Amino acid sequence: MAEGPHRPARLKGETRMAAAKKSTGDAEIPDASVYAEEFTEEVWAYEPVGPKLSTRLVAEFVGTLALVLVGVGIALIATGGLPISVGFGFGLVILAGVATAGHVSGAHFNPAVTLAALIAGRIRAADALYYAIAQVLGGALGAAILVAVYANHPQIPDVRGFLTNAAIGYGDHSPNGFGLAPVLIVEAVGVALLTAVILAVTSVRAPKGLAPWAIGLAFVAVITWAVPVSNAGLNPARATATAIFADGWALQQLWAFWVAPLVGAAVVGLLFRAFAPDEDFEVVEVLETIED
Repeated sequence: MAEGPHRPARLKGETRMAAAKKSTGDAEIPDASVYAEEFTEEVWAYEPVGPKLSTRLVAEFVGTLALVLVGVGIALIATGGLPISVGFGFGLVILAGVATAGHVSGAHFNPAVTLAALIAGRIRAADALYYAIAQVLGGALGAAILVAVYANHPQIPDVRGFLTNAAIGYGDHSPNGFGLAPVLIVEAVGVALLTAVILAVTSVRAPKGLAPWAIGLAFVAVITWAVPVSNAGLNPARATATAIFADGWALQQLWAFWVAPLVGAAVVGLLFRAFAPDEDFEVVEVLETIED
């Protein structure tokens, strides 16, 4: 999702005075004349400001923790295991998370979303790596809390087996016996659909206030569709979190639930970078050349 507010940053370049405008992740400079600046052997561009990286990482950690804790928790106890129940559970968590942390970190909560944002030019590579680490660690802690909650329940003698019900798999471990190929397709296409919605509604061109609802409802629909096939991973951090505490097969199959989502996200990121870039620096008018 989008980065925070932006500020001018000095880049080496020619000496000139220019009026410039820049569309950025969460803010747009509407009047180019506002940013007429005198350049002395440098040209102004813009770089993100707003919450510090450490603050954004905390938001990603806590958000992914909540996603796994509540979303997977609902999946484990959903009445009759109905896909729509799981879809609404995750969708509501995402809606709340985007509304709460969207202005802080972008509310990715998913390494695949972060990859799409990176390729689309909405986050720096170094920040994206830290985001992914925070997401995986947050998801793992969320799953660990679930284990602690259910470990001593008298009706759950095998908590690892219980968590396995929410693990992501293919073949014999798919809810309906789907093989590797259809599971990979569903995971890749599902993530592509989700990241397309996310990048679209967090663009500076999108109506304000739309993102939480659009993203939350998109998750409801896509997760409901994917649950019968793969158990709806659609998020490498969520897949890793449940695999750590599930039966051994979950870790053996985990690679598929990193590869497919990242491929789907990368394709969408490339499409947005090519056809719907959110980062446009445009020199509107050269006002004056200053001689040394």
